[in-house]
Amino acid sequence: MKTMKKVWRYISKYKKLLTISLISMIIIQILGLLSPLIVKSILDNYLVGIEKPWYEVSEAGNGTVTYDDRFFTQDTSAGNEVSILIYEGGYYFVDQAINEGSRTIENNQLTVTTQDGSTYSYQAVQLDKTQVIAFYQPFIAPLKLMILLLFLRFLASVLFTYIQRTTTAMINVNIVRDARKDAVRSLQRMPMSYFETEPAGKIANRIISDVGGMMGLFSTIMNLLVNASMAVIFAYVGMFYLNAKLALLTFLIFPVVYLWLRFFIKKLTTIAEKVNEQNSMITAQLNEIINGISILQIFNFKKQTKKNFNEISEEFMKEKMKESKLHLTIGWNMIRLLGALVTATIVFYFGNGYLTIAGFVVTAGLVYAYNDYLTRLIEPVGTLFREIGNLQHSIVRTERIFKIIDGDKEDDTYTEIPRYTGKIDFNNVWFSYTEGHPVLKGISMSVEPGQMVGLVGHTGSGKSSMMSLLLRFHDLKEHDMGTIMIDGVDINTHPKRTYRQHIGIILQDPVLFKGTLADNIRFGEEDVSDEKIEQTMIDIGGEKLLDKLPERLSTIVSRGGTNFSVGEKQIISFARAVIHNPSILIMDEATANIDTETEQMIQKALETVAKNRTMIVIAHRLSTIKNADKIIVLENGLKVEEGKHSELLRKNGVYANIYRSQVKTEELDIQFSQTQN
Repeated sequence: MKTMKKVWRYISKYKKLLTISLISMIIIQILGLLSPLIVKSILDNYLVGIEKPWYEVSEAGNGTVTYDDRFFTQDTSAGNEVSILIYEGGYYFVDQAINEGSRTIENNQLTVTTQDGSTYSYQAVQLDKTQVIAFYQPFIAPLKLMILLLFLRFLASVLFTYIQRTTTAMINVNIVRDARKDAVRSLQRMPMSYFETEPAGKIANRIISDVGGMMGLFSTIMNLLVNASMAVIFAYVGMFYLNAKLALLTFLIFPVVYLWLRFFIKKLTTIAEKVNEQNSMITAQLNEIINGISILQIFNFKKQTKKNFNEISEEFMKEKMKESKLHLTIGWNMIRLLGALVTATIVFYFGNGYLTIAGFVVTAGLVYAYNDYLTRLIEPVGTLFREIGNLQHSIVRTERIFKIIDGDKEDDTYTEIPRYTGKIDFNNVWFSYTEGHPVLKGISMSVEPGQMVGLVGHTGSGKSSMMSLLLRFHDLKEHDMGTIMIDGVDINTHPKRTYRQHIGIILQDPVLFKGTLADNIRFGEEDVSDEKIEQTMIDIGGEKLLDKLPERLSTIVSRGGTNFSVGEKQIISFARAVIHNPSILIMDEATANIDTETEQMIQKALETVAKNRTMIVIAHRLSTIKNADKIIVLENGLKVEEGKHSELLRKNGVYANIYRSQVKTEELDIQFSQTQN
């Protein structure tokens, strides 16, 4: 019920379409109620109506039939009663009224055996084709009318079915679109911790595939609660109209169906959860394979990858087979069998009893209509068993997509705040991703406005964690300590979106999006002209890159920026940061994966960009920060050294050791290069 309330938020936007769909459903059910009654009337009143009593009249008139120079009609009960009966495909005339019971005809001798065992004999004369047509003549006009009504009912049913399905489809498409938009909007406000614990493929599967669960849930609810419920109600209306005693007998099956359904749902729910989870894992595994295909091929990890994927696929297949077997054994397939058995029982019972039952005569039309209504009654039960599986899957998938839509989100309120002067203070900061395992241990650091500060340390020393806190990808928790200030104000004072408006970042692995080069550099700053973007590229040393591109800023960036080298992507991301003109710029090992020439280009650009801007550079190559105003050295979450490049070398500590190892490596690379030449 909670899940349906969440989905109703989206459905309620399209109440007009929903009303049209519901009205169409009601009309379809009414038309379905009329159909058996029309067919019953055709059978009993016209096709088999010839067996109703005929009365001899003295002269021909409207609706009379001439036979053996005598006149007969069914329009009056006055006169001598005669009988027409159908037996084994033949039509027979009996010149008197006959009793009800089982009949046999042999040598034009009719024998009737009643329910009490009494036997009666009558003289019967078989009618030829012309005589049969004559007796049917009064029925032709009304029969044509009934067939026309049946045809019009069919056309109306087709029309309203089309309207109902079209409006339902329109609602489905709209709610899925709206849910996807909300999920993507919500995704952008999720805390970074969510993305660290959830695989990207799994998240994508939720937005692409699981959102379809809302469509399935709405369709199933419409089929089960609305369409099936109305089908049962209208079926019982028809059954009670035909015969209340027979209708009441069908209530005996409901307790059995209820217990059966409870057992079925209990089994199915467990399987549905496992099936959907395994399906998400397959998507996540595929995402890892596709994204890491180059590494898999280089390290020849194909066999292990195939084995892992096959294991997940095998688990999915097993759970899916369990679901199929459940449906085939005690699910909708058994309901279909039950329906077929009920139909066969009705036909056999009434047929074997020659269409008689204690207390009343059962006509062929009554058998047809009653069986039709009974089928309409059993069909919703079959739909219930068939759709309950889809319902369980839809509920599971819908709950998963709402974990994104209604999940914990960060406040994205945006208000203009004064540009930061750029003073940054870390005051005794203790931080841990998992309580009891701190990655930062009492870090204190002060950066003055306009300074360039380098962060140095081995992998795992805490550099990126410090920047994650400064960028508020993570916030200090209750078990953490300390404060982080910008311009003397706690960074938690403003919502994150407001807080970040004057902070920029250049990552080690640049992120480019499909679009033009200009769009990737402009990236949200719509009022920035192409001329300004081009001048920015020139200022940071990207003129060579522009010159080699025939379309310059109009060049299309492929998915992931694969048509640019790592160094070129870094220059593009650097230009993006400059265009946004942040007062604080963070470079997270931005020169780690680029060649020496590109590094020199960025080094030159830094001198221009650093003016009137506070910069924090996480450096892998120490040459990047040789001219920094201050260098802070971290080790195992502790600040172990602080000072200028020359001062730290004189201390001959951690920084000096790192620097000497890099210089030695670079000298060896130069020597190797010279020997090759």
